[in-house]
Amino acid sequence: MVTLRCGGHITLLFSIWKEGRLPRSQGSRGAGFCIDQGCEVSIRHIGTNSSDYQGELSAGERLDIQPSQAPDGEIRVKVCGMDGVEMENCEGMYLDLVEGLRQATLLNRPDSYSIDVQLELPTSQGFGMSAAGLVATALAFMELTGKGRKSQYMRLAHRIEREYGAGLGDVLGLSAGGVELRLEAGAPYSPGIAKGFPANCELLLVWSNEESRHTSSYIDDPLWMPKITKAGEDSVKRLRVGQWDASKWDALMRESRDFAKASEMMDEPARKELLDQVQSTIRSLDLQAEVYTRLCMLGVSVAILPRKLQSGLSDDQLSDLSEAIRKIGLGVRRCKIE
Repeated sequence: MVTLRCGGHITLLFSIWKEGRLPRSQGSRGAGFCIDQGCEVSIRHIGTNSSDYQGELSAGERLDIQPSQAPDGEIRVKVCGMDGVEMENCEGMYLDLVEGLRQATLLNRPDSYSIDVQLELPTSQGFGMSAAGLVATALAFMELTGKGRKSQYMRLAHRIEREYGAGLGDVLGLSAGGVELRLEAGAPYSPGIAKGFPANCELLLVWSNEESRHTSSYIDDPLWMPKITKAGEDSVKRLRVGQWDASKWDALMRESRDFAKASEMMDEPARKELLDQVQSTIRSLDLQAEVYTRLCMLGVSVAILPRKLQSGLSDDQLSDLSEAIRKIGLGVRRCKIE
């Protein structure tokens, strides 16, 4: 059995590039950051029905792994939400990922596996849980089998996410790590191009327990698409000038604020209410000079980020702010950029 974790990804600004015929050419330009909280996946090899399976011998007596009694190539998927409760109708993209690995000859079709997925953050809140689950599963299979290259698995994860409309650039962002800038849309490494810089800081993610948004409801909407894309392209054009390093932090925060306004994401009532609630709570603790509050795309959620990467909020300040946010009925999770 192999267990592997992959953190989530937060998009702060983006443009939509989904007109390419092939999913690997679809995606987004934009910017955001990767976090340590995300998804943990455990994969167990149940057995095999392959008639030519040789296995390894124990003391010269018998096969270590006996041919499976499970149906040929059976894949068992269990997905649990952050509350530990099993989620229904979530296995499809994992089954399609396995099928993609089989078609690429990275998995043997007769082999049976169980896949247990544990999410650490809510879905449909802009935290990249679909990408985290797919990447963790793909790379766990790579570790389990020892086959192929990481780029093959990442590109397949991107393709499956696009086919499900669950995200645009999350997998590409995860391939860069840290605080990332997606320069060209598409699957990681080619045609997608992204770069990132490390940031050793903590942050808070805050979300509405009453609202959520699925990515496809925006990227497939003819009214939202042009507004989002123009605002995102304008921001990326400015951010890509010069070196992409920690000196760009203030510029990224400025562009993410302007993107939220120009795209009109900030004007949606649910997002506006959440932002007002969070900013009011921050002011009540006199922390407004210490943090930025930015919308996460595309959920009803915000990230509370330090104004200075090298000197964020103290442990006590983060704890006090988290508790104050919980008291007003919002979800909150403490994370790190990684």
